[in-house]
Amino acid sequence: MSESPGLPGPAGLTALPGYEPMGDAVRPDTERWPGLDAAGWDRLAALRDHPHAPRWTHACGDLLTDDDRIALQEWSARLSEHESDRRPEPPDWLLAELDRLRHVVPLLRRLGVRGWEDVPLLSRADLVRAVADLVPVDVPLDRVVQGTSSGSTGSALVIPWHPVDIAKDVPLLEHLLRREDVDWRPDAGRMGLLSVVDQEQAFTYASLLTTRGDQTMARVSLHPSAWGGADPRADRAAFLAAARPQVVTGSALSLLALAAVVGADLSGSADRRLRPLAVVSGAVELSGPARDELSRVLGCPVLDLYGLREVGPVAVATSADGGHRLVPRRTHVEIVDAAGRPVPDGTPGEVVVSSVENPYLPLLRYRTGDRAALVGTGADRRLVGLEGREAVLFTAGSGRRVQSVELTQQMQRHGVLAWAVGQSADGGVTARCVGGDADAAGRALATLLDQPVTATALTGIRDLGPGKPRRFTSEA
Repeated sequence: MSESPGLPGPAGLTALPGYEPMGDAVRPDTERWPGLDAAGWDRLAALRDHPHAPRWTHACGDLLTDDDRIALQEWSARLSEHESDRRPEPPDWLLAELDRLRHVVPLLRRLGVRGWEDVPLLSRADLVRAVADLVPVDVPLDRVVQGTSSGSTGSALVIPWHPVDIAKDVPLLEHLLRREDVDWRPDAGRMGLLSVVDQEQAFTYASLLTTRGDQTMARVSLHPSAWGGADPRADRAAFLAAARPQVVTGSALSLLALAAVVGADLSGSADRRLRPLAVVSGAVELSGPARDELSRVLGCPVLDLYGLREVGPVAVATSADGGHRLVPRRTHVEIVDAAGRPVPDGTPGEVVVSSVENPYLPLLRYRTGDRAALVGTGADRRLVGLEGREAVLFTAGSGRRVQSVELTQQMQRHGVLAWAVGQSADGGVTARCVGGDADAAGRALATLLDQPVTATALTGIRDLGPGKPRRFTSEA
């Protein structure tokens, strides 16, 4: 066990490792944006060097080649075809993919899978234990991009992606916005996409969308510590006003933080108003009141996009009471009961997703741990009653509210595979950790929260309790 006080860092920053500026930026810019022309480089430099820009802690490009962009255009053109191919049974394209994958995916070969009825349910624990068992042996790995996911149990997971698979999010979002009569065409005078977080420790970067004419995009933290000038609040407002992002994405909590910034600092003259075309919420559940507040303050449609890092976007809600329509990707969604058996439409159960678009990690029958019921057919097939993506706020010794994602980052940094962290009404924190360095994780949480932390090392994930363990709880 460990119990340690939090210590303030220099210049008001919490002293935590892992976010040293550009500490994880390992590629040269010429690899991040192959083939970028002079105008594109100038546009990127202007964004990076903007006088009111935040402290950039990372660098990130889309890595797309000309052939990749052609492949994306072809994929985008077929999105409407996938909307009509929605039914309870596995579609023909999925069965055809299974016939290939059962010969080249080590796990499927070892189990002797022949047909859909032989495919086992997969869990996050399967990926954590041996993700290589799910990687096809016939796929060249020369373009793997490594990502991470924290998941609902906190099990740290490294995910292999292809640059094209990552880049599909933008044309998919364009498609979803067109369905809502939002014309998201490139505008050289505005930032194309702004991703917001509200964290003291976060990866932030300036980038370009090469599939949208090298339009700018950025990931920024709204937390005052992310802005390096003498007046962080003024710098933040000036940067956002100059960017005028067309589309803003983030979790429900970070978007509500943005709404507060807009209400306080960007509601005056017309040239300082944000006026996005749309807002896209993801990662955690978006409540009806939160949706209404975002729509009121930002004055635009609000989309609630449900998905997982492992399988990508799954469904989207455009109103508070219409459910989440399945997005038109090559995915198949099932609902299963506690025993893993498929249930009829309209019956609540666990959401299970099959997605084969990522060539490095095609997942069949992947358990999400979230619950919903499936209804409708074709383009109207949707999840109703979706639940499971809750966010938790902790209270620091100073009274500052800290999002649970910041705790996730520290737990993973110290190799903890799964955990349950709880804060009592008096502010004290307990951290039950599976794997990794529980003592170091406890000290990091104490530093982050400036609260007493008691960390306990557990033997295995089962020690966290039955069912889907809750990573975070707070009574403070």
